[in-house]
Amino acid sequence: MGMKLTKLSPILWTKNLEETTSFYENVLGFSSRSNFPNFVSLFNGDVQIMFVLPIEEPDDCKDPNDNETFFSEPKMTGDLYIFTDKIDELWKAVQGKAKIKSAIADRDYAMRDFSIFDNNGYELCFGEDISNRK
Repeated sequence: MGMKLTKLSPILWTKNLEETTSFYENVLGFSSRSNFPNFVSLFNGDVQIMFVLPIEEPDDCKDPNDNETFFSEPKMTGDLYIFTDKIDELWKAVQGKAKIKSAIADRDYAMRDFSIFDNNGYELCFGEDISNRK
């Protein structure tokens, strides 16, 4: 194939758009843009994450035998891995402002990274390439 994919911008569900916008702006330094109701686009550099307040259950999720409340909690397996060039500065900035999953460390896979949970419970991993370190 000759095409080139140029960007990935996940759209995640949230129960509280204002709280999510505040977390990403005040804790992680994102800027927000919202051109539609119940939607926000958050960006920092080349990273963009969008959030939407789901209004109704998508048709492909409807199950008459499922009594669980629609969108009882945000669910995502894995995490969003975000690359940065100032990992230690970001690590200091999130201290006391986000729930830490894994502390900052140099990893065997040549990255210095850490993981936090955002206000929704989504895991965000931030990493800096350290393969050129001597």
